[in-house]
Amino acid sequence: MDGETNQAVAAADKNKRNTFLEVAAVIILAAGTLWILSLIFNFSRHIKTNNAQVDGDLVAVTSRISGIIMEIRFDAYDDIVAGDTLVLIDDEEFRIKVQQAEADLETANAGLLIAEQNVITARSHEAAAKAKLQGNTASLERAEKNYQRYQNMYADSAVTRNQFDQVIAQWKTDQAYLEAGEKELLASRSVTEQNIRNIASAKATVKRKEADLEAARLQLSYTVMTAPVNGVAGERTIFTGELVHANQMMVDIVPQDRKWVTANFKETQLKDLKIGQEAVIEVDALDETYTGKVKNVSPATGAKFSMVAPDNSTGNFVKITQRIPVRIEFDDPPDMLHEVRPGMNVTVTIKK
Repeated sequence: MDGETNQAVAAADKNKRNTFLEVAAVIILAAGTLWILSLIFNFSRHIKTNNAQVDGDLVAVTSRISGIIMEIRFDAYDDIVAGDTLVLIDDEEFRIKVQQAEADLETANAGLLIAEQNVITARSHEAAAKAKLQGNTASLERAEKNYQRYQNMYADSAVTRNQFDQVIAQWKTDQAYLEAGEKELLASRSVTEQNIRNIASAKATVKRKEADLEAARLQLSYTVMTAPVNGVAGERTIFTGELVHANQMMVDIVPQDRKWVTANFKETQLKDLKIGQEAVIEVDALDETYTGKVKNVSPATGAKFSMVAPDNSTGNFVKITQRIPVRIEFDDPPDMLHEVRPGMNVTVTIKK
């Protein structure tokens, strides 16, 4: 009797176990079928990617001149206010250049004054030559009248030959004086015109020296490097006494009021993406969730913007799903994003 009872119990346990296995197999089969269908058909009402990072502006402060660093007034990760002095470069050489430019400008101004005075003098000489020419013209007119009168008198034997020769000599002398006066007037006018041109040249020299002085002062101003924006200083890689060169970076400043997310969605997800869609942003490093909106979609895949674009012209081509960068702007105000830092990984979920 006990043996029959044990067999019945064993059979019941076997039936239960078989039933459990059958149910588990059905569940696994159904789950597998749903998973396969989900790969073929996207039943989700959301599109999601964890290939996303926080982005932000990086303002590079670079040296515009070469020189020795005299003082550094910031440390790594300091809060920076626009206008703060960051670096001082030795300015002795640049001050000397400013002094030289000032001296050159004074010389140019003196040259302009001399040119202007030369014009005044030349015009005075021209006026004198003109007056002298008028006198010579009058003398020649008188000599011509005397010549005509004496010529008639000599024909009538009223004057001697000697007297007539004296009148002829005076007439020729006055003609020579007139010709000389005309040439002198032309020369005076030429000198005046040349001095006027010299004034134009002197003025141009003054302008050039003024520009040289402004350039020297501008170079001097570059010895004081200030922060162009508000933000947080990045790594400090420079040291006092170091020789820096033009275009060498001093520090990166990260503004805190310009942050966004660059999410790289699969190309197959683009059909469900539209400008203005709302997005939920989960920051991996923080226990915080933020909201945003789709701002822009890249015109090309990320691979096309890389320095070395992939070449798929070879025979062993493997099709790889490409990623499209999508820019998502935060809805939260900047003061709520203080802990969100550029470079952080995030997960972006967008409702279709």
